[in-house]
Amino acid sequence: MTFKRFLLAGLFIAALNGCGQEVTTDLRGAEIKALDEQLLPNADWQLSKATVELSFCRDRINEALLASKAELRRWRLSGESTAFPPYRQEGLSTLSTLFEETDILLWQVEGNVSAQRYHVVKPVGVSKGELADAVFPAVVAFSSMAEVCHAAVDDSPY
Repeated sequence: MTFKRFLLAGLFIAALNGCGQEVTTDLRGAEIKALDEQLLPNADWQLSKATVELSFCRDRINEALLASKAELRRWRLSGESTAFPPYRQEGLSTLSTLFEETDILLWQVEGNVSAQRYHVVKPVGVSKGELADAVFPAVVAFSSMAEVCHAAVDDSPY
């Protein structure tokens, strides 16, 4: 199922259930989870060249997002939600909260016990300049959040 179809199905369910805040939060969480499980870039999404490094103030969240590049790639290549470890959901829930507060989508590149690296994600139609210009404001926004203890930009090639 493509992301667009998934999103339309989610919007349809939200319309059936009403427009309450809880449904919106669940939909945002589903968006983050669906995006996290995809290999990007693809026909729908593009990634920033620079990466955003985040460390959450709770070690438990950092541990929930613990994943090497190889693990993330293997999980995503499987095409199955069950390939991802169940503890990851807590970390994705925190990413969903960040998305709700900033409207910035992140896609994880790797993560260790102290920090994770992400690309900013935008729809394919967005210009490369607009995508590049989104990275530094994202770091500024994340730096001011109580959940984030460290935010930085890394524009070195990976």
